[in-house]
Amino acid sequence: MSAFDKNIAVKHCLILFSLLFLSSCVTTKEDVLYLNNQIVALNAKVNKMDEKISGDLDAIHENQAESVVETDKIKGEIQDISGRVADNRELVRRAVERDTTEQDAMKATVHDLSRRIAELETRVKQIYEYLGLEGTTGVPEKGALKPPLAAKEPAKQLPVAEKNDVLSDKAFYDKTLTTYKEGKYEEAVTGFKNFIKKYRKSDLADNAQFWIGESYMALKQYEQAILAYQGVIKRYPKGNKVPNAMLRQALAFYEIKDKKSSRILLKRIIKKYPGSNEAKIAKAKLKTIK
Repeated sequence: MSAFDKNIAVKHCLILFSLLFLSSCVTTKEDVLYLNNQIVALNAKVNKMDEKISGDLDAIHENQAESVVETDKIKGEIQDISGRVADNRELVRRAVERDTTEQDAMKATVHDLSRRIAELETRVKQIYEYLGLEGTTGVPEKGALKPPLAAKEPAKQLPVAEKNDVLSDKAFYDKTLTTYKEGKYEEAVTGFKNFIKKYRKSDLADNAQFWIGESYMALKQYEQAILAYQGVIKRYPKGNKVPNAMLRQALAFYEIKDKKSSRILLKRIIKKYPGSNEAKIAKAKLKTIK
């Protein structure tokens, strides 16, 4: 069987599992078929989005490569100019003793070079911000320029992956949750996915899967959120996040104008988890869906 056929088989299995779950959440065959069709359609839509994102990432990687080359070139220019500034400052000091006119000219040169350095520093920072490498530019502080031989190598920072290797599952989870709370939702999605890969059997795995859905909700990527919440329901059926995942999934369906699926899930929450906060919210939400 080819890799493509295997992928198709895996997707069919996922759809089958979704169908089995949904069959326990709804009361009629028509509801099961409807929700299954919605999940299938969402999977197809997400696959198309993944293909587009893959193409965009290729273009971004190409731009990043070009940006890195340009950055290295600019950093070389900065070092060269830094050395020239230091030399010119010494010449200015000596010129004071010889000729005031010559001193003024040298000061003008230093001023022009300082301006160019400031412009280059701005360009480097913009490039690093675009590449997501803030704080690692290694650009010298203003007023602290030294000749290249006296410059010290900036301390190398460990990649995020290496730092995470030494974190416990709780520390890793808390760090990623902080990223979510800071509004860095795309980074949070990546972090929680990495957490699940690294700590698949952790008691916090279902929470991490739930927060992936919440991150997508914050990004208004509702189809992705529905599939993420489905991961909570399917993979961790006995976890404490299941009722909330069902509720949030119902709200995500509502956001994409699928009121029927939303109503089915809200009714299921009320029936399966009576007396829970999720059931109370579901009752109130049902009254607003026409």
